[in-house]
Amino acid sequence: MMKPGLVGAVVVVLLTVAASGGAETPTEKRLRQLEETLRKTQDEVQQLRRQLEQQKAIGQATQKQVEQTSEESKAATAEAKKAFSLPDWLNRTTVFGDVRARHEGFYHQPHTEGQDVTARNRERIRARLGVRVAFGDELSATIRGATGNPNDPISTNETLTGNFTRKNFNLDWAYLTFTPGASFNLRPGIASFTAGKFPNPIFRVGEMVFDDDLSLEGASETFQLLDKPAGALDQVKVHALQWTFSEIANEQDGWMFGGQVNPSMHFGDVQLEGGLGQYWWLNSDQIAQALSKNTTAFTASGAPVANSNFNSSLFNSNLLVTKTIQPPTTTAGKKPAAFTAITGDQSGFNQSNVTLAVTVPNVVLNQPVRLFTDYVYNWQAATDDAHGWQAGARLGQTKVRGDWSLYSFYEHLGQEAAISAFTYSDFGLGGTNVEGPVVGLDYQLLNPLTLTARSHFVNFINRPAGMTNPTLTRLQLDALVKF
Repeated sequence: MMKPGLVGAVVVVLLTVAASGGAETPTEKRLRQLEETLRKTQDEVQQLRRQLEQQKAIGQATQKQVEQTSEESKAATAEAKKAFSLPDWLNRTTVFGDVRARHEGFYHQPHTEGQDVTARNRERIRARLGVRVAFGDELSATIRGATGNPNDPISTNETLTGNFTRKNFNLDWAYLTFTPGASFNLRPGIASFTAGKFPNPIFRVGEMVFDDDLSLEGASETFQLLDKPAGALDQVKVHALQWTFSEIANEQDGWMFGGQVNPSMHFGDVQLEGGLGQYWWLNSDQIAQALSKNTTAFTASGAPVANSNFNSSLFNSNLLVTKTIQPPTTTAGKKPAAFTAITGDQSGFNQSNVTLAVTVPNVVLNQPVRLFTDYVYNWQAATDDAHGWQAGARLGQTKVRGDWSLYSFYEHLGQEAAISAFTYSDFGLGGTNVEGPVVGLDYQLLNPLTLTARSHFVNFINRPAGMTNPTLTRLQLDALVKF
């Protein structure tokens, strides 16, 4: 049996050996730490892999749901379009028009000698609304209504007066346009045929011969001779015109037969366009006769029959032929009073018209300048007052907000150069035998809104007997919205 002291010594030795044999070296410690780090990293990688697999599964489910929703949405949209789609004709319909408010002042008005005349001011409106339906590229129908006196062919204005009474709205345009093309093995645009009541198709630079508001009736044809530009020549159009202005049951009707050759060309950036026209009026006396209230027809009792074509709204400044009519004695033996009837014009009307416009870009402040001139001669005029001419210039153009335009022209229109009922209605008091300058300014305040200030300074060329001849100043302030 061992002694206690010896046992203790043995235990101490064994513990010492155990302690010295189990201690980690620095290398072993680093290896152990790396093993622990690797184990943790592997655990994290496994965890990330499981998360990635879960997200991938969720993404695939979401994508499938999105695709399913998209297909359902497309199907629903198609069904909605099918249920609520517009009629085919409505998809081919264009609505257009304009509204204009105007203040107009007349100062220094000509008047009968000895008459006291003051300035005149009036407020006016114009509203026009049109619809065009295109039946493919070869056929269209157009209708437009406009305000104005239905008996006045050269104005669509309504004066704001009459104690708030309603204003007229009339049929202004109603026409068909046929442009044969591929269906007839023709070059598109080579020909266009128009019939009904339509705007003036000819090239014009002003309103000296035909007012802008004049809507013609009958037919017209336009032919484009070139299929592509030829050097400096861009296009040559030929307008053929057949306008009817009077239909009488037991007499020859009133017509205007004519046409215009309308070339356009360029020289570098400079654009030129011209027109050479001829207008022959058949039975133009019928226009003058519409100014007479009475005809040579009488009732059995001897009373004159009123002219059913009488139109007091036609402005006349041409020389007229009148006749004093003595009605027959009535059955009761009474002799009615004689009256004066208009039988026609002193002149016939066969007009040659030359028009030219030249546009030069970027002249002043990057704005274009347009120079224009117009000349008309009536070969059947009864006097030497057979000439009319106009010349002017415009700087700038109004297309978008902030655009502006300045313009001025001078016009001289002899008394027998044109039919006074159809000329520029705002020049002086309208008609012929007038001359003077016009100046104006346009400003595009908003994209659909144009403001205009314009003034006409007009005198008689030949002062009518018993009339004064001051320079009539006609001022117009306009606000115009187009759509």
